Amino acid sequence: MDPIRVLLLEDDPADARLVDLMLRKAPRTLFSVEICSKLAQAVERLAQGGFNVVLADLSLPDSSGLATLKALTDTAPDMAVVVLTGNDDDAQAIEALKHGAQDYLVKGRDDGFILSRVVRYAVERKNAEQALREARDKAEEAAQVKSLFLATVGHEIRTPLNGILGMARLLLDTPLDQRQKVFAETVVSSGELLLGLVNDILDFSRLEADGLTLETTSFDLLNMVEDIRLLMAPRAADKGLTLGCRFPPEVQRQVSGDPLRLRQVLLNLVGNAIKFTANGSVMIAVAKEEASGMVRFSVSDTGIGIPEEARDILFNEFSQADSSVARRYGGAGLGLAICKRLVTLMGGAIGFDSTPGSGTQFWFRIPFSDAVLAATTASAKEIPTLMPQVVLLVDDNEVNLQVASGLLQRHGHTVMTAADGPAALDLARRHRFDLVLLDKHMPDMDGLEVARCLRGLPDADPAQHIWLLTANPVEQDVRAWRDAGIDGCLAKPFRVEEVAGILAGGTAGAGRQSSGGPSLVNLPDLLADMRDLGHERMRGLVDLFGRSAVQDLEAALVRAAAGDLEGLASPVHRLASASSSLHLTALAARCRAIENAARARDGKAQNLAKDLGELWDRSLKALNEVVV
Repeated sequence: MDPIRVLLLEDDPADARLVDLMLRKAPRTLFSVEICSKLAQAVERLAQGGFNVVLADLSLPDSSGLATLKALTDTAPDMAVVVLTGNDDDAQAIEALKHGAQDYLVKGRDDGFILSRVVRYAVERKNAEQALREARDKAEEAAQVKSLFLATVGHEIRTPLNGILGMARLLLDTPLDQRQKVFAETVVSSGELLLGLVNDILDFSRLEADGLTLETTSFDLLNMVEDIRLLMAPRAADKGLTLGCRFPPEVQRQVSGDPLRLRQVLLNLVGNAIKFTANGSVMIAVAKEEASGMVRFSVSDTGIGIPEEARDILFNEFSQADSSVARRYGGAGLGLAICKRLVTLMGGAIGFDSTPGSGTQFWFRIPFSDAVLAATTASAKEIPTLMPQVVLLVDDNEVNLQVASGLLQRHGHTVMTAADGPAALDLARRHRFDLVLLDKHMPDMDGLEVARCLRGLPDADPAQHIWLLTANPVEQDVRAWRDAGIDGCLAKPFRVEEVAGILAGGTAGAGRQSSGGPSLVNLPDLLADMRDLGHERMRGLVDLFGRSAVQDLEAALVRAAAGDLEGLASPVHRLASASSSLHLTALAARCRAIENAARARDGKAQNLAKDLGELWDRSLKALNEVVV
């Protein structure tokens, strides 16, 4: 058995000899002792290595007190240190333990057996601490490897999906007989199901890696909840369900928080409630908790319910209440786990109450801060009507180039392609592009580097819009791509409406989006709704809006022309609500501004309404460009 090597730091020769003798005579354990009388000497020897433990007096010729201990632990942080001093001071003993000492012994109190046992235990405890640190480091490294693996798998799956879905959608635009159309639609629906599962896994991976951060913005809570009800109502109606909403007047409407993450949680819970309910109703309710000051959201259904034994695992990743249910209804078992992570990230709590066979109520509570209301007047820099544009598409994947080129050309746009960064820069020097779509991962130069070079060209157009394309949203670093001069990020695989939506928000001459007023269409929210509802249903909602809301528009224009402010408020209120449901940002903002002025009997309501018809036309055209 190898001896335990001890560095004894002691300036009193008699005490040093006594400790050396006690350790050498200790039963069952071999000790090898080396003596130093000064801290500087001990630090030098520790730096050379080879010791298992330090026995240290804290009062030395060149150091005293906790400074001695700190110097020792700084030099050898993985070394066990036992204080051996003549100072019987409980306060100093506690401080020494706080600063890394394994034990604190007073000279003359213990015999050789106790001293040797303390030294052995100190070494073992320090070794155990080191083993725990190494295990923790390995676990963290494994978690990072897992997140990287999921990100890589997501990228590799989404890249071929881009080709499959893109080509299948282009195929659907060609003349097909009914049987062929069914085949192509099956390919698209199966691909979208796979894409949804991949997105859930990537969302969870990003949350697990702390890759999501919250944004704080002012928004209307009632409008957001009502929008969710309107968007999910067709899905509920398909199953014969009633989807309702309760929002009592005591709940504050204008709040500050992260509406995107809140919306994601509510859509997930409402979608689950509809999925697991065969008949009856689903109810979204909002209430204020006076005791906590938080806002409580609940989604109640009359569905199959949840067994009590599933309570402890329901919010775990990759789990469902019943494996047979998973097979019947589908899903990866990640939705509720993502909801819990998001609610926790927002500083809240989530839970549920259920009776098997009689329904379930999922609830969560989160804190909000009061919103600072800002004027909602429309900006003169709204994006004008779309015109054909010249687009530069940069991607090292030939399939991606073909899919995206087909989508863009189908909308009448001129497309030039490049397979790498240098080729893209060469084209940019010789041609003017209204829009540049950049793949993030390319050999030699990635998308961020190409964007920086494009922005740095001598004759670079500051109004040119550059969008980043990535098959892996987990990798998105918003600050990095914004610093590179990129306007937005679009995830592959492409959809017709997503590419058209980029163009709706990227028209040349409109100026950079950050410097203008509200855009015509809130693209991220609209595309999220389209993924939830499906393209056909969203197309139906757009058509319905174009037919029905025009009546409110005509009534508003008549009232404004007649100076009837009292009568003007009602139709613009309805028009604002309908516009918000389809994320027509500028139109909704203008209608709310007109409504506020009309209710205040302010004559500027008539001025704001003068070009409302023109804004309506441009908004509807932009919406149709997205939902084609």
